[in-house]
Amino acid sequence: MSTSPEYDVIVVGARCAGAASAMLLARQGHRVLMIDHARFPSDVRLSTHLLWHSGVDLLAKWGVLDALRATGCPELTRFKLDMGELVLRGAPPDTRVGAAMAPRRIVLDQVLIDAARDAGAELREGVMLEDVLQEGGRVVGIQGRLDDGSPFEARARIVVGADGTHSRVARCVAAESYHTFPKEAGAFNTFSYFSGIALDGVEFYSRPERMVYAWETHDGQAVIGIIQPGHAPRVGRDEIEQDFMGQMTAMVPDLAQRLRAARREADWVTVGVGTGCRQASGPGWALVGDAGVTVDPITAAGITNALRDADLLAELVHEGLSGQRPLDAALADYGPRRDATAVPLHLFAQEMAKLSPPTEEVIGLFVALAGNQSQIDRYFGLFGQTVTPSAFFDPANVEAILKAAQPAAMAN
Repeated sequence: MSTSPEYDVIVVGARCAGAASAMLLARQGHRVLMIDHARFPSDVRLSTHLLWHSGVDLLAKWGVLDALRATGCPELTRFKLDMGELVLRGAPPDTRVGAAMAPRRIVLDQVLIDAARDAGAELREGVMLEDVLQEGGRVVGIQGRLDDGSPFEARARIVVGADGTHSRVARCVAAESYHTFPKEAGAFNTFSYFSGIALDGVEFYSRPERMVYAWETHDGQAVIGIIQPGHAPRVGRDEIEQDFMGQMTAMVPDLAQRLRAARREADWVTVGVGTGCRQASGPGWALVGDAGVTVDPITAAGITNALRDADLLAELVHEGLSGQRPLDAALADYGPRRDATAVPLHLFAQEMAKLSPPTEEVIGLFVALAGNQSQIDRYFGLFGQTVTPSAFFDPANVEAILKAAQPAAMAN
């Protein structure tokens, strides 16, 4: 015999995807419970923190950007892509705030948790999910254990899994996977935090089978790293610094010189991840953030993706909970709408993660971009998520870029 749910929504995972979802649903008057095995404030070690323009715009839309600004997180407005003989500078078009940010996760997640609690969402920390409750093939709640080992159970009309790449919710509901790639097919990232270094905005350096990046985060520090193919040989932990600086000196001597004058403030982080998409929803459940779509970190899009999908999911769940239409019908729209944006960005990142030598066609396109500022900005918009891959790489747009470059080439 079923019992009435205590909550409208239970969100498993209270970091950026989960806290944002909980905040938005609680603001619309729904009874929301967030659970997490961590106790907050809590950091995330495997994150390079970048929140692209469309993500910052969402924080502004939700009214929480000022709270993040108050933590001293710098706004990033200048972007440089150095490809050796060609350097592109610009910024994504069509943004509300006109900036990216790279907040430490211990800060960003807490800002969103605080906003969710202010909206009326409840947070239970130190809860380890064991399984979902099901009745008649429908998810109706969760069961788990508290820190002290005692059982915990709660019921809701919908359970949202916001519990990361290795989502237990996804396993419990047997969510199907697709567009999956092993970590060896993606990128391998080595980074750390440095103080006392001046940057020229957000810096990217594209080199053969390597990508170097650098941007500012909290406390006067910068995140600086090297990305290489996932199949590349690894070095031992005691060799990372020497290898990192050796590669940096060979590829980007100017940045290497600045690094030698800086101070490393944390241990080295190395990470490679398998990527892919999971079924977005089913009877009484949905997945958001990395639980639903894990994208290769080469485009630094994970946080932006999480906020974007939380915004969409909250809109659809509210339609179902408020009676605007059946909840199952609203949830059924989530997957197609999510994937229309998420899948092209996922596949774009996966292709970039190969770090393959550019084809003659790609070289020609980048050469043609030189001096075409509006199209350079649109290229940066691919990462800022203000321009879609299909729009930028549309044959008509590529042809327009190449044609615009012809008069300049003839003049030279």
